[in-house]
Amino acid sequence: MNEAEKNSVSVEKVVGVILDIINPVFLVIVMVTIKDKIRSLVDDGIIEGVGYIFSGFTMLLPFFAKKIYRKIPNKKQAEMVVYVLYNIPLIFGFIYFLLGGYLRYSIGFAVVTVGYFLFAGSFVFGEDADE
Repeated sequence: MNEAEKNSVSVEKVVGVILDIINPVFLVIVMVTIKDKIRSLVDDGIIEGVGYIFSGFTMLLPFFAKKIYRKIPNKKQAEMVVYVLYNIPLIFGFIYFLLGGYLRYSIGFAVVTVGYFLFAGSFVFGEDADE
């Protein structure tokens, strides 16, 4: 690999930044903007249960992403698929918020999305993360 290739920004990293950093920031801004207009659609017990289910799926996401990454032969496409999967906690947080859940927990799901992008690469991509 020559010096120019080392210094170039990969397309899949750009996709990851847009999806997993810019998108959560934008969605948190939307949630903060509309928080006074959101009323609970279901009982608190149901919202709490949904929060636990979403949290469980969110914690299992890196393991699922790792399996998916290993099955796709084209590693650039596989990496982009993983970055799309990392958006699942963001979607869960927004659904939780719209059901009437707390904004702070929804922001937590957005933070997890950013955290997965920034810190889960070596777990999911293995040796490929160093390249």
